[in-house]
Amino acid sequence: MRTLMIFLCAFLFMYIDFTFAEFSPASISGVTVYFVPRTLLIFILLLSIYAGSRMGIFLAVVFGAMLDIYIGSLYGIHTFGMVAFVVFMHTAFRVFHRDFVAMAFVVLLLIFFYDAYIYAIFSILGIIDMPMFDYAALRAVPSVLINALLFLIVFVVARKVSRVRKELLKQD
Repeated sequence: MRTLMIFLCAFLFMYIDFTFAEFSPASISGVTVYFVPRTLLIFILLLSIYAGSRMGIFLAVVFGAMLDIYIGSLYGIHTFGMVAFVVFMHTAFRVFHRDFVAMAFVVLLLIFFYDAYIYAIFSILGIIDMPMFDYAALRAVPSVLINALLFLIVFVVARKVSRVRKELLKQD
């Protein structure tokens, strides 16, 4: 039951990410600003702490591959990135999983690094040609801000979903 709930929530967060893409980029005072939510990655990072690293890595592989297939620009970039960041999150953050502020900071920092990783790969390959300053000011900072707001929602869902099986076992 827990695995089904986790997959449904992951699909929901992937849908939210894709739906939000319709509203981005936004023009604010004549400047094009990119808001890139990473609710799916936030969810997978949090589940790697609360549901275990095996579940986090499995979700990173499955949904990373789905993102690679859906986006279709460079296969493997999302899969490798998600798995690498899940492994980092799990190994570096096992000790502090009860500290909400530290967890929020680390997750948002990893979201920033994941976005920078995608930007770096695409820049090296010549797929995008956005200068570094424009990337930082018009994409990275707004994306971190929107992800900070969305983190609270994803955090609550991840905590509830990771406890589903424990609650079902208590009822039996």
